[in-house]
Amino acid sequence: MNGSTATGRTFVRFSLFQRIQHWLLLGSFLLLALTGLPMRFPEVGVLSFVYKIVGGLTVARTIHRIAAVAMIVDGIIHLVYLMALLVKHKFDVRTAWPMIPTWKDAWDWWGTSKYYFGMSNTLPKYDRFNFREKFDYFAVFWGLPVMMFSGLVLWFPVYFGNILPDLAIGMAYIAHSDEAILAISAIVVWHFYNVHYNPDKFPMSWVWWHGRISEEEMKKDHTLEYERLVKLRDKQ
Repeated sequence: MNGSTATGRTFVRFSLFQRIQHWLLLGSFLLLALTGLPMRFPEVGVLSFVYKIVGGLTVARTIHRIAAVAMIVDGIIHLVYLMALLVKHKFDVRTAWPMIPTWKDAWDWWGTSKYYFGMSNTLPKYDRFNFREKFDYFAVFWGLPVMMFSGLVLWFPVYFGNILPDLAIGMAYIAHSDEAILAISAIVVWHFYNVHYNPDKFPMSWVWWHGRISEEEMKKDHTLEYERLVKLRDKQ
Protein backbone atom coordinates (compact mmCIF):
# COMPACT_ATOMS: atom_id res chain seq x y z
CA MET A 1 0.00 0.00 0.00
CA ASN A 2 1.43 3.37 -0.99
CA GLY A 3 1.07 6.69 0.73
CA SER A 4 -1.28 9.47 -0.29
CA THR A 5 -0.69 11.18 -3.61
CA ALA A 6 -2.22 14.11 -5.44
CA THR A 7 -4.90 11.81 -6.78
CA GLY A 8 -5.44 9.95 -3.51
CA ARG A 9 -4.00 6.86 -1.92
CA THR A 10 -3.00 4.04 -4.23
CA PHE A 11 -2.23 0.37 -3.72
CA VAL A 12 0.39 -1.74 -5.46
CA ARG A 13 -1.53 -4.18 -7.62
CA PHE A 14 1.34 -5.74 -9.59
CA SER A 15 5.05 -5.68 -8.88
CA LEU A 16 7.61 -4.66 -11.50
CA PHE A 17 8.60 -8.30 -12.06
CA GLN A 18 4.95 -9.29 -12.58
CA ARG A 19 4.54 -6.44 -15.06
CA ILE A 20 7.67 -7.48 -16.94
CA GLN A 21 6.20 -10.97 -17.32
CA HIS A 22 2.99 -9.43 -18.64
CA TRP A 23 4.85 -7.13 -21.05
CA LEU A 24 6.77 -10.08 -22.46
CA LEU A 25 3.55 -12.05 -22.83
CA LEU A 26 1.79 -9.08 -24.43
CA GLY A 27 4.58 -8.40 -26.92
CA SER A 28 5.05 -12.02 -27.95
CA PHE A 29 1.28 -12.55 -28.24
CA LEU A 30 0.82 -9.54 -30.52
CA LEU A 31 3.67 -10.63 -32.79
CA LEU A 32 2.36 -14.20 -32.93
CA ALA A 33 -1.16 -13.02 -33.76
CA LEU A 34 -0.02 -10.56 -36.44
CA THR A 35 2.27 -13.05 -38.17
CA GLY A 36 0.14 -16.12 -37.58
CA LEU A 37 -3.30 -14.98 -38.75
CA PRO A 38 -2.17 -14.41 -42.38
CA MET A 39 -0.85 -17.99 -42.44
CA ARG A 40 -4.19 -19.25 -41.14
CA PHE A 41 -6.23 -17.11 -43.55
CA PRO A 42 -4.03 -16.53 -46.65
CA GLU A 43 -7.10 -15.69 -48.76
CA VAL A 44 -7.80 -12.51 -46.74
CA GLY A 45 -6.12 -9.63 -48.54
CA VAL A 46 -5.97 -7.32 -45.52
CA LEU A 47 -4.03 -9.87 -43.50
CA SER A 48 -1.57 -10.55 -46.32
CA PHE A 49 -0.66 -6.86 -46.13
CA VAL A 50 1.19 -7.70 -42.91
CA TYR A 51 3.66 -9.79 -44.89
CA LYS A 52 4.29 -6.90 -47.24
CA ILE A 53 5.16 -4.70 -44.27
CA VAL A 54 7.60 -7.14 -42.63
CA GLY A 55 9.24 -8.26 -45.88
CA GLY A 56 7.51 -11.46 -46.92
CA LEU A 57 6.51 -14.88 -45.64
CA THR A 58 10.05 -15.97 -44.74
CA VAL A 59 10.61 -12.94 -42.50
CA ALA A 60 7.16 -13.34 -40.96
CA ARG A 61 7.90 -16.97 -40.10
CA THR A 62 11.16 -15.93 -38.45
CA ILE A 63 9.39 -13.27 -36.39
CA HIS A 64 6.70 -15.79 -35.48
CA ARG A 65 9.25 -18.30 -34.22
CA ILE A 66 11.24 -15.70 -32.26
CA ALA A 67 8.02 -14.53 -30.60
CA ALA A 68 7.13 -18.15 -29.85
CA VAL A 69 10.46 -18.70 -28.10
CA ALA A 70 9.92 -15.49 -26.12
CA MET A 71 6.50 -16.69 -24.98
CA ILE A 72 7.87 -20.10 -24.00
CA VAL A 73 10.67 -18.45 -22.01
CA ASP A 74 8.10 -16.20 -20.33
CA GLY A 75 6.05 -19.27 -19.41
CA ILE A 76 9.09 -20.97 -17.88
CA ILE A 77 9.96 -17.82 -15.94
CA HIS A 78 6.42 -17.70 -14.60
CA LEU A 79 6.54 -21.33 -13.48
CA VAL A 80 9.80 -20.67 -11.60
CA TYR A 81 8.18 -17.56 -10.11
CA LEU A 82 5.21 -19.63 -8.91
CA MET A 83 7.55 -22.15 -7.27
CA ALA A 84 9.45 -19.31 -5.58
CA LEU A 85 6.18 -17.92 -4.21
CA LEU A 86 5.27 -21.33 -2.87
CA VAL A 87 8.58 -21.63 -1.04
CA LYS A 88 8.32 -18.05 0.24
CA HIS A 89 4.90 -18.76 1.75
CA LYS A 90 6.05 -22.07 3.26
CA PHE A 91 3.99 -24.17 0.82
CA ASP A 92 0.72 -22.55 1.83
CA VAL A 93 -0.94 -22.89 -1.59
CA ARG A 94 -3.87 -20.54 -0.94
CA THR A 95 -1.58 -17.74 0.22
CA ALA A 96 1.10 -18.28 -2.41
CA TRP A 97 -1.30 -18.72 -5.33
CA PRO A 98 -4.40 -16.56 -4.76
CA MET A 99 -5.40 -17.11 -8.38
CA ILE A 100 -6.45 -20.71 -7.61
CA PRO A 101 -10.24 -21.02 -8.10
CA THR A 102 -12.36 -21.71 -5.02
CA TRP A 103 -16.01 -22.37 -4.31
CA LYS A 104 -16.36 -18.66 -3.53
CA ASP A 105 -15.66 -17.92 -7.19
CA ALA A 106 -18.65 -20.05 -8.18
CA TRP A 107 -20.84 -18.20 -5.71
CA ASP A 108 -19.43 -14.87 -6.88
CA TRP A 109 -20.31 -15.79 -10.47
CA TRP A 110 -23.84 -16.64 -9.38
CA GLY A 111 -24.15 -13.45 -7.31
CA THR A 112 -22.81 -11.34 -10.19
CA SER A 113 -25.22 -12.97 -12.62
CA LYS A 114 -28.15 -12.24 -10.31
CA TYR A 115 -27.03 -8.60 -10.05
CA TYR A 116 -26.88 -8.15 -13.82
CA PHE A 117 -30.26 -9.81 -14.29
CA GLY A 118 -31.82 -7.49 -11.70
CA MET A 119 -32.30 -10.26 -9.12
CA SER A 120 -29.93 -8.64 -6.59
CA ASN A 121 -29.15 -5.07 -5.59
CA THR A 122 -25.49 -5.61 -4.77
CA LEU A 123 -22.45 -7.26 -6.28
CA PRO A 124 -20.47 -9.84 -4.29
CA LYS A 125 -17.35 -8.74 -2.43
CA TYR A 126 -14.39 -9.82 -4.52
CA ASP A 127 -10.95 -10.68 -3.18
CA ARG A 128 -7.56 -10.04 -4.82
CA PHE A 129 -8.60 -11.89 -7.98
CA ASN A 130 -12.23 -12.26 -9.01
CA PHE A 131 -13.60 -15.11 -11.11
CA ARG A 132 -13.17 -13.16 -14.37
CA GLU A 133 -9.47 -12.59 -13.69
CA LYS A 134 -8.95 -16.21 -12.74
CA PHE A 135 -10.62 -17.29 -15.98
CA ASP A 136 -8.22 -14.99 -17.85
CA TYR A 137 -5.22 -16.42 -16.06
CA PHE A 138 -6.02 -20.10 -16.56
CA ALA A 139 -7.02 -19.56 -20.19
CA VAL A 140 -3.36 -18.68 -20.77
CA PHE A 141 -2.12 -21.35 -18.37
CA TRP A 142 -3.68 -24.26 -20.24
CA GLY A 143 -3.55 -22.65 -23.68
CA LEU A 144 0.21 -22.07 -23.70
CA PRO A 145 1.20 -25.77 -23.50
CA VAL A 146 -1.19 -26.59 -26.36
CA MET A 147 0.30 -23.87 -28.54
CA MET A 148 3.85 -24.72 -27.51
CA PHE A 149 3.78 -28.45 -28.23
CA SER A 150 1.72 -28.19 -31.42
CA GLY A 151 3.92 -25.33 -32.62
CA LEU A 152 7.10 -27.33 -32.05
CA VAL A 153 5.65 -30.21 -34.07
CA LEU A 154 4.92 -27.82 -36.95
CA TRP A 155 8.33 -26.18 -36.60
CA PHE A 156 10.19 -29.50 -36.78
CA PRO A 157 7.86 -31.73 -38.83
CA VAL A 158 10.58 -34.13 -40.01
CA TYR A 159 11.85 -34.87 -36.51
CA PHE A 160 8.41 -35.29 -34.93
CA GLY A 161 7.07 -37.04 -38.02
CA ASN A 162 9.61 -39.81 -37.44
CA ILE A 163 8.71 -40.38 -33.80
CA LEU A 164 4.96 -39.64 -33.71
CA PRO A 165 1.98 -41.31 -35.45
CA ASP A 166 1.10 -40.28 -39.01
CA LEU A 167 -1.80 -38.12 -37.82
CA ALA A 168 0.45 -36.02 -35.57
CA ILE A 169 1.25 -33.26 -38.07
CA GLY A 170 -2.38 -32.79 -39.07
CA MET A 171 -3.53 -32.85 -35.46
CA ALA A 172 -0.85 -30.34 -34.51
CA TYR A 173 -1.98 -27.98 -37.30
CA ILE A 174 -5.62 -28.17 -36.21
CA ALA A 175 -4.77 -27.74 -32.53
CA HIS A 176 -2.38 -24.85 -33.18
CA SER A 177 -4.61 -22.88 -35.52
CA ASP A 178 -7.87 -23.44 -33.63
CA GLU A 179 -6.32 -22.66 -30.25
CA ALA A 180 -4.81 -19.51 -31.75
CA ILE A 181 -8.24 -18.34 -32.95
CA LEU A 182 -9.71 -19.15 -29.54
CA ALA A 183 -6.94 -17.26 -27.75
CA ILE A 184 -7.23 -14.17 -29.95
CA SER A 185 -11.01 -14.17 -29.59
CA ALA A 186 -10.77 -14.51 -25.81
CA ILE A 187 -8.29 -11.63 -25.58
CA VAL A 188 -10.27 -9.29 -27.83
CA VAL A 189 -13.76 -10.13 -26.58
CA TRP A 190 -13.24 -11.12 -22.94
CA HIS A 191 -9.95 -9.73 -21.62
CA PHE A 192 -9.95 -6.36 -23.39
CA TYR A 193 -13.54 -5.65 -22.35
CA ASN A 194 -13.08 -6.55 -18.69
CA VAL A 195 -9.74 -4.76 -18.36
CA HIS A 196 -10.07 -1.80 -20.74
CA TYR A 197 -13.41 -1.37 -22.51
CA ASN A 198 -15.58 -1.81 -19.45
CA PRO A 199 -17.38 1.54 -18.84
CA ASP A 200 -15.68 1.73 -15.44
CA LYS A 201 -12.23 1.42 -17.06
CA PHE A 202 -12.66 2.94 -20.54
CA PRO A 203 -10.62 3.87 -22.47
CA MET A 204 -7.95 1.90 -20.60
CA SER A 205 -6.83 0.68 -17.21
CA TRP A 206 -3.17 1.59 -16.76
CA VAL A 207 -2.54 -0.98 -14.03
CA TRP A 208 -0.68 -3.13 -16.56
CA TRP A 209 1.82 -0.27 -16.98
CA HIS A 210 2.43 1.28 -13.55
CA GLY A 211 1.08 -1.52 -11.37
CA ARG A 212 -0.99 0.73 -9.08
CA ILE A 213 -4.69 0.85 -8.33
CA SER A 214 -6.64 3.64 -6.65
CA GLU A 215 -8.25 3.26 -3.26
CA GLU A 216 -11.67 3.76 -4.84
CA GLU A 217 -11.04 0.91 -7.28
CA MET A 218 -9.77 -1.31 -4.46
CA LYS A 219 -12.91 -0.71 -2.42
CA LYS A 220 -15.16 -1.52 -5.37
CA ASP A 221 -13.32 -4.27 -7.25
CA HIS A 222 -11.31 -5.98 -4.50
CA THR A 223 -13.27 -5.27 -1.36
CA LEU A 224 -12.08 -8.21 0.72
CA GLU A 225 -8.42 -7.53 -0.06
CA TYR A 226 -8.91 -3.84 0.76
CA GLU A 227 -10.49 -4.65 4.12
CA ARG A 228 -7.70 -7.08 4.91
CA LEU A 229 -4.97 -4.55 4.06
CA VAL A 230 -6.66 -1.81 6.10
CA LYS A 231 -6.88 -4.10 9.14
CA LEU A 232 -3.23 -5.03 8.72
CA ARG A 233 -2.27 -1.36 8.51
CA ASP A 234 -4.26 -0.51 11.63
CA LYS A 235 -2.49 -3.23 13.60
CA GLN A 236 0.92 -1.85 12.72
